[in-house]
Order: sequence, then C-alpha cells, then structure tokens
Amino acid sequence: MFLSHTTIEKNINDRKIIIGPQFNKKNIRPVGIRLHLAREILIPEHHQTVNLTQPTELRYTTIDIEKNEFYIEPGNFILAATYETIQTTPDIVAVLDGRSTIARLGLTTHITASIIDGTYGAPHAPTLEIKNMGPFRIRLNYLDPIAMLLFAQLTEPITQKQQDQYTKTPNKVTPPLLYKYEQ
Repeated sequence: MFLSHTTIEKNINDRKIIIGPQFNKKNIRPVGIRLHLAREILIPEHHQTVNLTQPTELRYTTIDIEKNEFYIEPGNFILAATYETIQTTPDIVAVLDGRSTIARLGLTTHITASIIDGTYGAPHAPTLEIKNMGPFRIRLNYLDPIAMLLFAQLTEPITQKQQDQYTKTPNKVTPPLLYKYEQ
C-alpha cells in the first residue's frame, strides 16, 4: 500500500523515513516527496565495450552543474544523483518515479532502478539514470526538481542485509560496477 502525504509526514517525524541533508516539508506531495538534482553528473565516455559477465570499470566525465552550465541533448544519457539522501526502516520501501512535467519534455529520470529499500545502514542518494528521449535541448541545474519518491508499507520488514556502498558518497552518483555472476 502506498503512503499518503499524512502518513509520509508522520513517518518523517517518527524517523522511520530519514531525508537529508536539509528537507523542507513543502516538498511532500499527495503521495510522495519531490526530489532535486545533486550538483554532479556523470557523462559516460563513448566507445567503451561492456561484457556483462566480466568485471568492468567504466569511464565517465564528471561535471559540476552548480559551477558549469550543462545541457542534455536529445538522445543523450547521463547518470546523476538526488540532492536528498534517503533512509527508511526495513518495513518501508521507496519507489523512485519521474515527474509528469519533466516526462512531457521527453526526459526520463530512471530506466529500471527504482526501488530503495530499508536495508542500508546510512542515508544515501538515489542514482538517476537520465535520458533525453525528446526533441528539446534541456538545461539541467543544481537543485532542479527532477523526480518523485513514493513510499509503500511492506507486509513484513526486510531481514536481508545490503552491501553498504553508499556510506562514503552521500549526494554523489555512484558509477556502476559490474561483477561476474556467481552461480
């Protein structure tokens, strides 16, 4: 069951949902919270080959969009993070979603990685997989309202533990690391 604004605000007050570093309650929407763009984006370097069954370290160019103008051209893809960091208790899951205003421009904010569960030991910034699928050249700015986060109550708390890769990089996008599949 998705949580309403009233339940989200109660869970924030009760610290079952922790949002940092500075969260303004005006960003609570009817069924979620509005998320903003962090300052760094990663632009994948072209002409790299990826083998999904081999460990791969990919190369990216980092741009600080607070200091440098950045436009995402039609057809381009970047990685970014949200300004907000999120942590939930194991009985609440968050679902990353786009905003309709942004989607109508042809800009997607996530491709498939939309679930943020309560297994992390520290707040972390969700990674955004941004693709410009529309015809417009779009300027991205630090703190642009870029996405939404919905919350759902689980029937039982999660008991599995997640590898805590996010404790060292709040508000920064984490490049993908591909590991060999173990059977």
